Amino acid sequence: MESFSWKSHPAKERPLAAAVVAALLAAIFYFVYLIADNPIMLLVAALIFLFSLSSFFFPTTYIIDRKNVVVKHIFNEKSRNITAFRTIYPGQRGVLLSPYLTPTRIENFRGFYLRYGKNNKAEVDEFLTMMIEWLNEARGMSEKVESENDA
Repeated sequence: MESFSWKSHPAKERPLAAAVVAALLAAIFYFVYLIADNPIMLLVAALIFLFSLSSFFFPTTYIIDRKNVVVKHIFNEKSRNITAFRTIYPGQRGVLLSPYLTPTRIENFRGFYLRYGKNNKAEVDEFLTMMIEWLNEARGMSEKVESENDA
């Protein structure tokens, strides 16, 4: 169980989608400038869209090891202990690490969504499945030892 890391950069991996989003942003900025007739409002709109679409336009680095899951982004870094997660849900573009054993409505807010990099879906799924199984086995052993100590 070593560490595993990768980068995800959706705009670079999907250039057609990036071009469409850039064209839409240009149209929005044009209309903001026409309506507001103020360059400061255009700057505010640009900053709002930059922050809201930053995970699409800028790369995100994911690092997973025996202790932590780290998500490094241009504006922030999130880290959580790997033992907080109990289940994985692979999807088309990424995998959700959930702290719950069964699906709930709040797992999207409590878990981590890790986007796949270019052509590494199988590797990420395999590593995370192995890691979660290892953690769940370790939890089972510790719960068994605790129940034996209580008796």
